[in-house]
Amino acid sequence: MRWDESPRFLLIASVASAIVSAAFGLAAIWDHPGYNVAAAALALLTAILGCRAYERSTHRRLGRLQREHLVLRLRQLPSPIEFRVVAVPDAEAVRFAQELLDVFVEGGWPAHGVYRALPANAASTGLFVAVQDGNFPSEEERRLLLMLSEFGMYAVKSTSPKLTHPKALELLVGHRPTM
Repeated sequence: MRWDESPRFLLIASVASAIVSAAFGLAAIWDHPGYNVAAAALALLTAILGCRAYERSTHRRLGRLQREHLVLRLRQLPSPIEFRVVAVPDAEAVRFAQELLDVFVEGGWPAHGVYRALPANAASTGLFVAVQDGNFPSEEERRLLLMLSEFGMYAVKSTSPKLTHPKALELLVGHRPTM
């Protein structure tokens, strides 16, 4: 993991930068006015680190190791007849859906583009695995739900009228859940 990927490290660095900035600001009162420049630069660094920490903590993404293991696990599972990835109209959800699509394609699944969710699903939050008929869930759905939960991505069962085959699956990526 790179140093700028951990929101916790970024937050600690931001607080440390703010403390040093305040110390330089106080030192400038008694000593050299050049400390004001350093204090201003550190204050700017504090803001940048804080923004980066916020971005890292609010955007879903797969870590390198998680992605590699997910691809390996997908290769072990039998792929469904058809697999669609759908996202709600939200930039973060679309980006995460694209990342998941890339993983499924790399895992050898017949995954197709990131489609726009139906208006009825536009307010959905989290992940949903949909089948054509909810009364007769497929083995593929069960395996996908189990595999996603193994990697900390808990999905809800759903149905989709857009699916044309009983063994087809759809993964809906909703808005990021708030804690």
